[in-house]
Amino acid sequence: MNTNGSPLRVQTPSQGWKQFLTAKTRMLAAYDIAKEQGSNSHVKTRHGLVAEAEFRKWLSEFLPKRYGVTSGFIISPGISSSEHMVHYDVIIYDRLESPVLWVEDNPDSSGQGRSLAIPVEYVRAVIEVKSSFNKQSAKKAVEQLSKLKPLLARVDPANSRGKLYLPANFFCATVFFELRKEDEKDFAALDELVNATMIRRFFGGIILRAETEHKLDSGKILFRNEDVAVEPNNSTSLAFWSTSKCLKYKEDSYFSLLLNYSETYFSEFAFDILALLKGTYQPHVLSSLYCMGATYQENGNSIETRYFDPEAVKKFNEETAAILKAKGFVGFEPLDL
Repeated sequence: MNTNGSPLRVQTPSQGWKQFLTAKTRMLAAYDIAKEQGSNSHVKTRHGLVAEAEFRKWLSEFLPKRYGVTSGFIISPGISSSEHMVHYDVIIYDRLESPVLWVEDNPDSSGQGRSLAIPVEYVRAVIEVKSSFNKQSAKKAVEQLSKLKPLLARVDPANSRGKLYLPANFFCATVFFELRKEDEKDFAALDELVNATMIRRFFGGIILRAETEHKLDSGKILFRNEDVAVEPNNSTSLAFWSTSKCLKYKEDSYFSLLLNYSETYFSEFAFDILALLKGTYQPHVLSSLYCMGATYQENGNSIETRYFDPEAVKKFNEETAAILKAKGFVGFEPLDL
């Protein structure tokens, strides 16, 4: 505690970082209980529903009250009544301005299980929640988010009285509760998920935990826009660091995904969502200094010193050097361990 009257300085780790992570711990605990209770069931889906509900509950507690969080439907006057209505796991909407067109109650669910119908112009984000990260779940997540494309095809003119499309500042993302040990080499999962980068305003996502000894780590799925195509890293582990294949968007523009892990990524993801909603988000810039910290910092180290395995780190350094060289930087060679 500063008691001598000198100016405050940003502290790392900052106050409350461990307490902030307890929200993730609670979500995963509820998910694990549901998974265990359903382990002998022929249809193992309840833990997925619990994951969605727990994430909505946390997000509604975290976000300012002007933002509503619900599952439900996005309604546009531009979609015919004969079209199937798409149900989304997590919709973030402007609670202060938006009417709720109707409510579908599930008598067996809590308030987090209700589905609301929200007019298209008040929807700020859609987040797809899956229980585990693998090729199949990544493909399903992309398929679900791709159903937004008709609502993202254009942006309504500012003076338009009848809104048909999602707002210009809308974004979408993915959340996976876990990466299981048996899926850590399923590199096709990232190659499936990278297809979501072709959806306008796809942000990326998070894996709340991987089955490793580092229980506080979360995996950040980061959208990358490069001017050169880079070969994917699929020789280490999805539980450490990996990159997807590149998709060519246009000349000198290639989209890919990067996955790596840190104890700080849960808080970074949370405040990135808030910044995206407020319109202040900047790629590769911390959205907030709140609740930033990690165990190695608590132990007095300035950098992370543990690694998944030496070969994985070697591959990471080689790819980093290759990217820098392709961009015209000189003097950057792979680090020797």
